[in-house]
Amino acid sequence: MDGSHPGNGQPGGENENIQVMDWDTLESNLDSKIKLAQYQDQKKLKQWTAAFKQVTLADGTHYYHWNALVVVADNTLRRGVTSLFHDQLTAGHPGISKTLQLISPYYWWPNMKAFITEYIQGCATCQMNKVNTHPSHPPLSPITPVENAHPFETIAMDFITKLPPSGGYDTILMITDTDCTKASMFLPCKETIDSEGVMQLYLTHVLPHYGLPKKIISDRDPRFTSCFGKELCHLLDIHQNISTAYHPVTILGPTTNFLSFSVILFCILGHSFPTRSLMRHLDRH
Repeated sequence: MDGSHPGNGQPGGENENIQVMDWDTLESNLDSKIKLAQYQDQKKLKQWTAAFKQVTLADGTHYYHWNALVVVADNTLRRGVTSLFHDQLTAGHPGISKTLQLISPYYWWPNMKAFITEYIQGCATCQMNKVNTHPSHPPLSPITPVENAHPFETIAMDFITKLPPSGGYDTILMITDTDCTKASMFLPCKETIDSEGVMQLYLTHVLPHYGLPKKIISDRDPRFTSCFGKELCHLLDIHQNISTAYHPVTILGPTTNFLSFSVILFCILGHSFPTRSLMRHLDRH
């Protein structure tokens, strides 16, 4: 994703008439309202200055908590700040901790986490799309991570399918490093891809950087369990770990990444995001 702020996506493709307000414009308008509100609530700000030593008149005119602009006790302004980092088109409706992390360098008020928690718990989009990642029953076949593993030495592979066509693609292959970095690569492809195509994607995008894996974890998708895939793993001395039938959640890490990325896609597409630009934004992650 371009830039350090969550609203830098640009309209394109078949929906050029969609106007997306620049993030800096939104931030500038919000900052002006917050600074004006500070003038009207000097008594409260002086109390906070006494209670929180990090709150100062940093520029001699406006109050800051370190470098973060102080937001006075105005729920409308605080909702505006939270919305800017949580609800914007390309923000992807992050969770509580991530939203707090995104806001903190720019804005501050006492008990921010409690306010943000209440806001996100009341977000209809989050409640409709996000999945419970703490089920009451643990996975049936947990896989113990290898200690001192190298990046992408043990990988998990899965597909995100049934996406709107974008740039000639309608599917994303997710490759996750399960033991070392927990990082994921998201590679656009077509749902008709076969096992040879999966291997070609790996050879092109992963092998030059990390070499061959020692273990591949996957579900029972035919593209992973084909004779070609099994024979190739055998020849290259790669161990295949295939999940138990009807229990694809073999390990939590890749599944969490899969769900997080899927939620971002659903939140974006639910706002009629221009599908032709989907893969362009994917390339920036």
